[in-house]
Amino acid sequence: MIKHIDKENGHTLVEMVIVLFIITVTTAVPIISFHSLQEKKSIQYFMDLLEEDLRYAQQRSYANEELTYVQAVRNHYYIRTSGIWEDPIKQRKIPEGVSFHEVTMRFDEIGFKNNGNARKAGTIFIDTPKANYKLVILVGKGRVYIEKL
Repeated sequence: MIKHIDKENGHTLVEMVIVLFIITVTTAVPIISFHSLQEKKSIQYFMDLLEEDLRYAQQRSYANEELTYVQAVRNHYYIRTSGIWEDPIKQRKIPEGVSFHEVTMRFDEIGFKNNGNARKAGTIFIDTPKANYKLVILVGKGRVYIEKL
């Protein structure tokens, strides 16, 4: 006797492919948005760190009564004192895609006199992949701030 099975328990290949596609899409979307958020936060972290480093350079120049300046070389910036042969006080990597553009001063012209005042006041535009920023150094008290445009 031959037995015929009318109903099979299980899923077809098409059903399995559809379910796997839905799972793949629902897991890929958060991963892509997380990467974008991470990149945005890393740029914001760099901007905060740059502002803190410039304030540190200003405070150090006032406290030690020595010239402190910023030097940019390729994809790094250094905070140095007036000693030519001394190692840099701080060294930071500039993230990929970040560039500095002269408005009224160049990035290399940032420096603080031995009384804490800025050597030169001015503005620098900072272009990043996600947003543009403006770095402003004010004369007199030598205030430094970075604002998002």
